[in-house]
Amino acid sequence: MKNKISVIMSLYKNDTPEYATAAIESLLSQDVYCDILIYRDGKVSDALQAVLDDYSKNTRCKIFEFDENKGLATALNYLIERCLEGGYKFIARMDSDDISHPDRLLKQMNYMKTCSDIDVLGTSCHEFGANFALDQKHLPLCHNDLLKFSIIRCPFIHPSVMFRRKVFEKGFRYPVDTTLTEDMALWFYLLHNGFRFANIKDVLLDYRLDEDTVHRRKGLSKALSEIKLRSKYMWMLKQTSVRNILLIYSRIVFHLMPANLLRIAYKWAR
Repeated sequence: MKNKISVIMSLYKNDTPEYATAAIESLLSQDVYCDILIYRDGKVSDALQAVLDDYSKNTRCKIFEFDENKGLATALNYLIERCLEGGYKFIARMDSDDISHPDRLLKQMNYMKTCSDIDVLGTSCHEFGANFALDQKHLPLCHNDLLKFSIIRCPFIHPSVMFRRKVFEKGFRYPVDTTLTEDMALWFYLLHNGFRFANIKDVLLDYRLDEDTVHRRKGLSKALSEIKLRSKYMWMLKQTSVRNILLIYSRIVFHLMPANLLRIAYKWAR
């Protein structure tokens, strides 16, 4: 733990062994030393298990295997507990199919050392793998802009974030009672409790999409869960306005529109 950085990642049966290997290698190749904590969320294919078995021989990879699939929030919360036990100062996120640029963690760590008031830090990304991918995706950079932005859009590219240890020392965790919105629920929870956000403008993550990504964003249950969550925190964060109400409830259309139209929206409306 030369710089006390850990990266948490969850794997499950639908993950691709080749993608997982690329993701882990991108972390092992960082310009700054980090440990990688991986949660196997349920049984996986023989090929993916072989990847985990291979990396378990690397002292920087800490692998925790469970036969029952319990979902991303439970997996990440378990790894957060292990990070706290391990004494890591910074805890970063990573998905099993993305690629971190070599300087990602070093730039984030240096930013957080310089800006001691920032508790959660994300980066910009390059999307790839689908015809609606963006060459560069940028989000607002400063806290006040991110607070306003969060009411209608996600303030972070989730696998790009780095947390200060103190966020989790104070007991905050990914909520497990939401429908596919555990990251967004956490952002609102942290904003409401006074934690400060920022993004780095540099593109430090390659974010993998596929043509089925839009299907995972569809569905009435996800739409209603998101609308309920955004409406609640719009009021709690004192961001109520006619504009925000209209934009929040327009999410129903977004989640229910045909896949072809949703791909166009992803390409031109983000």
